[in-house]
Amino acid sequence: MLFSSFGFKKYINDTLFDIGFETPTSIQNKVIPLIKKHKNVIGLAHTGTGKTHSFLLPILNNLDLNVSFEKRHVQAIIIAPTRELAKQIFDNIKPFQKQESKITCGLFIGGEDINKNISNLRKTQPMIVVGTPTRIKELYEQNELRITTASYVVVDECDMIFDLGFIEDVDFMISRVNQNVVISLFSATIDENLRPFIKKYLKNSIFIDDSESIPSTKNVEHILIDTKNKEIELVLSNLVKSINPYMCLIFVNSKDNISSIVKILRKNNVGHVGELHGNLQPRTRMATLKKVKNNDFKYVVATDVAARGVDIEGVSHVISINLPSDSNYYIHRSGRTGRSNLKGKSYVLFNIKNQQRIEELKNKGIEFSIQKLVEGELIDIKQREQKKKKNNLNLDTESKIVISKYKNTKVKPGYKKKRKDELEKIKQKRKREHIKESIAKIKKEKYKRRRSELFGD
Repeated sequence: MLFSSFGFKKYINDTLFDIGFETPTSIQNKVIPLIKKHKNVIGLAHTGTGKTHSFLLPILNNLDLNVSFEKRHVQAIIIAPTRELAKQIFDNIKPFQKQESKITCGLFIGGEDINKNISNLRKTQPMIVVGTPTRIKELYEQNELRITTASYVVVDECDMIFDLGFIEDVDFMISRVNQNVVISLFSATIDENLRPFIKKYLKNSIFIDDSESIPSTKNVEHILIDTKNKEIELVLSNLVKSINPYMCLIFVNSKDNISSIVKILRKNNVGHVGELHGNLQPRTRMATLKKVKNNDFKYVVATDVAARGVDIEGVSHVISINLPSDSNYYIHRSGRTGRSNLKGKSYVLFNIKNQQRIEELKNKGIEFSIQKLVEGELIDIKQREQKKKKNNLNLDTESKIVISKYKNTKVKPGYKKKRKDELEKIKQKRKREHIKESIAKIKKEKYKRRRSELFGD
């Protein structure tokens, strides 16, 4: 199926052609026809599956573009949990505005000058409102942004909105919109605490579960690095020495871990290192994200909250410093790489305590290879074991008995050295025997030649 099959207006098809969109993703195939027909939708989908355009395209298609400048009103509200994600959605609308100049869109996020927002709103109300919950609510309460006329409301990354404590602001805004509004809610997971909100506003909704569609998994190699008793600094240092990324995102579970990871990277002279986390000032975060998108950093250390939902091009490697408590967050992380038919690698520094989470991810269809730090190098454990087995096949019976002795009995400290010494003795013994056999063979050949010369036989 192609995008042209949805029956979009000409300017949408022209824009899709310009930006190189031909074939819709799984979530787009399921959601676009529903929103286009004014149906309420609850969509479960991971980052990187194309859900932004699954709601943008039908809304853009259904906009009333024939209203006069004086009568322009808010027709759609798109609510995002973070400034970065709101800005990204806003930027995704811009190509369509180039093809259709009548479309107006306003971005309303924290950290921006609210007086500038008010000044623009007093000139005209935008057809599409994109923003964060607190700023949209603030402008509505000041009677500057008139959201009550909206025909569509989209709540993107709803689970994250709940985690950040914005669900009450969203509840407040939706309760002010007309009763016939079409509501779309997108989330990676549906938390039990979200159900009252869903029951209140999305009674007649169609549930689309596309969470099994893991983004870019066929292009991503998932690698577990066994840390065991080794320091994170040692493992990470050796890892960054062994890769040469175009861009590498390093995820931590807490913003408190950011500084220590940045310190390790700088000690290894990897160049400029970027940071994305909640402690950054709004302007600094936006400036950092701009640099990230301009590929000014080779390594970026981030928290899940700061980087969630933000589309960053050119990520060749992802490193997770330990696994997140929610396995879905790992899918978000690894989904940052392997996009646009490019290959990517996702490394996880893990230990035995993470085994249950690893099993959860395996059940979701993710296949891991395991690597281990050996003498400063990362070695694929399977290859290493195969090499050992191959070498063991060539061992003599006496050597195999020695290996078996130390393998199957309770050993004392220093057993490795004892085993090595015993094997070395056997090796030297075999070497002497080989030399003796060679000498005997040479003498035999000489005897045969001499006999042939004397007796002609």
